[in-house]
Amino acid sequence: MPSMRIGSPVFFNNIPFEIEERQILREMRIPRKSALNELDEPGLAHQIQKAIDEGYRLIQGKGVYRTLALTGREDKRVLTRESSTLFVGEKMEKLLRYCDFASLLVATIGPDLENRVDQLASDEPAYSFFLERVGAWMADYMGILVDRSIEKEAKRFGYGRTFRFGVGYGDWPLSTQKEVMELTQAHKIGVSITESYIMIPRLSVSAVIGWERTLDVPEKKKGAIKQDNADEIEDEG
Repeated sequence: MPSMRIGSPVFFNNIPFEIEERQILREMRIPRKSALNELDEPGLAHQIQKAIDEGYRLIQGKGVYRTLALTGREDKRVLTRESSTLFVGEKMEKLLRYCDFASLLVATIGPDLENRVDQLASDEPAYSFFLERVGAWMADYMGILVDRSIEKEAKRFGYGRTFRFGVGYGDWPLSTQKEVMELTQAHKIGVSITESYIMIPRLSVSAVIGWERTLDVPEKKKGAIKQDNADEIEDEG
C-alpha cells in the first residue's frame, strides 16, 4: 500500500476546468433554469455568456492541501503536533470527533478575474456583477476539485470524510486563517491574507475536511449517513 502523505503540502497548478451554465445560473439566483438558452431575456443571456467566455481567459485554478494527524482533544479544541490553536470551537470539535486526520485546503482562481471586475465596477456595474458571480462559483469549484483529491486519498486508507468546513464559519475563528496559510504554504499558489484575515485574491476558498473512522460513526453504522443539524455543522459548499 502506498504511504500516506502526512505533513507535506500537495500542490495543484493550472487546474483544468469547465464553467457550467447551470452552476452560474444558480450562483446568480436564477431559479429553474439549467442553460442560458432557457432564459426569456436574450440580452441577459448574452451578458452572462460574455462573462463565462471572459472567465475562461482570466481564470487560473490553483490549490493545495495538507493533511495533519490529530493527536488529542481538550475542551472545545482538537490538537495536532503542529498546533494547539488551529482546530478550536465546539463545532470544530464535533466535526472532527471521529477523525484521526484532518486536511486543510486552500484554492483560488488567481487575481486576474477579480482585477477585471474591479476595473468594470464603475462603468459597467451589471456586467461586472455577472463576471464576479462567475468567479465566485469557480473559486468554490477549485475547492471542490481539491476536496475530491482529499476524499480519494482518505478512501485509499480506509477513511470516510466529513463535510468541508470553511475557515471563519460557525465558531471556527477567522483568525485561524493565519495558521491555515502558513501550514499549507498557500503563498506558493499566490494566496495571502490581509491584517483582518481576508484572503488575497478574494476569490479564494479555505477549509478543513476530517478523515473519519467510518465504522465509529453511529449514523454510518446504521447504513444511512445522517446529516448534522444545519445550524450546527454544514458543508461550506
